[in-house]
Amino acid sequence: MKKILMLLLAISSLVYVSCKKTDRDNDGPGEVYGRWKLTETRFDIGSGNTPYQKVSGQAKYLILSKSADNAGKFKGDAILNLYSFRILDSVRMEVFNYTYQMPSTYYYKVSANTLELNPPCIEGCGYRFVREK
Repeated sequence: MKKILMLLLAISSLVYVSCKKTDRDNDGPGEVYGRWKLTETRFDIGSGNTPYQKVSGQAKYLILSKSADNAGKFKGDAILNLYSFRILDSVRMEVFNYTYQMPSTYYYKVSANTLELNPPCIEGCGYRFVREK
């Protein structure tokens, strides 16, 4: 009887440990290309404590498409003045816009269903998106 209980405990422990997490921020790897709906924005006034705010009003989108030269193109109305980007590594992208001649480095975090873009800001700012199906 004791051996059976120990065996059941070992099997249930293995099943518990091998289960995949399903929370929103850990939904697996993804790529930046696709159609993204803007859900939250953050524009800090310098304290570093300003949380992300939910977006209200009409839905805004950001479309990231791949071009032939291994760069990407921006479309949509979620972030204005951006026209192209180039992925530098798993957390940084070089972004080109209509306002400045030199590119900016944005930090990004992407998963299967979420995208977070952080432009260069002294105060701290960012955009959060969910993937459109």
